[in-house]
Amino acid sequence: MSYVFKKTPMPSYLNIHVGLEQMRIKAELEKRRGPRVLLAGPSDAGKSTLCRILLNYAVRIGRQPTLIELDVELGSVSVPGTVGALCVEKTADIERGFSDRAPDIYHYGSTTPTSNVMLYNKITSRLAEEFNRQCDSNRLTSSSGCIINTGPYERDPGYESLIHMATAFDVDVILVLDEERLYHNLLRDLPHSVQIIRLLRSGGAIDRSEEFRRESQDQLVREYFYGPFGSVCPHAFEVKFSDVKIYKAGAPVAPDSCVPMGTSQAANQLKYVPVTPSKIAEHHLLSVVLVDDDGGEESFTRNSVEGFILITGVDTKKQTIKLLSPTPMLLPKCALLIMDVIYKDQK
Repeated sequence: MSYVFKKTPMPSYLNIHVGLEQMRIKAELEKRRGPRVLLAGPSDAGKSTLCRILLNYAVRIGRQPTLIELDVELGSVSVPGTVGALCVEKTADIERGFSDRAPDIYHYGSTTPTSNVMLYNKITSRLAEEFNRQCDSNRLTSSSGCIINTGPYERDPGYESLIHMATAFDVDVILVLDEERLYHNLLRDLPHSVQIIRLLRSGGAIDRSEEFRRESQDQLVREYFYGPFGSVCPHAFEVKFSDVKIYKAGAPVAPDSCVPMGTSQAANQLKYVPVTPSKIAEHHLLSVVLVDDDGGEESFTRNSVEGFILITGVDTKKQTIKLLSPTPMLLPKCALLIMDVIYKDQK
């Protein structure tokens, strides 16, 4: 006789889907935007799974909701160290995910949101602006709403970032998984117009080890370059130091004694500093971002990522860099933004 677990959360998930669909129907009739739902909770609470369930339910009845992926550690839209948005038009494939359609991706550069809170909040706002623009131009996208997946919740300064996400996307519903204190804090700090629903952690959710998380990150990068089945062949080539411009987010922090009185070093988090290639940069992932004609740093957060390349080797004597790329050459007028994400290519 098989064991049957009676305390499954699926009835609660189905009830949430029904409630969201009623909001979508009302939005269609009144020509307003559909529900915007944010999932919050600690690590390994089942947020990503619930996100997929709600998206699949919506797609099966003809909706086209947008997946907003704000988990920079193990997001389902792109490689680690990025945030992105994807319009979901079909149910998720078990290996390929939701869609072959190119998502809107923005560079962050780290797998920890709290390592550069100002930059994380800025690109979150930029992603919200882009999603609002798409809603203004497409009624189905607007009425279908979005599901926002977030990374592991950290109390400080993660809570401030969570409030920023909710405000930037003007969310209607927040689903809090397995975090009673967070639930009550959100009730206290957010407008009463925002529905905040607490859900119990699913019995099927398991704690993932650091080793497993690292392997999962490697898998995401590997699939980007080689495809989910290893059927894609990336290009390997060399470029001179003088042919590339590499930047890193976050200027070095100066000693307090060197900072002018009345000024703050917080703005340094939004600055991009040039990086001189060295052996330390080997195996680091780079985001490719087009630079606007004005050539300013604002391009790095204003423009979405065109793709990613990997530094496989650096020769300081010859002043050359070996790169692994989906394309046989670099794009013109582009900047390369280095990440903390490391991947050692074995092929």
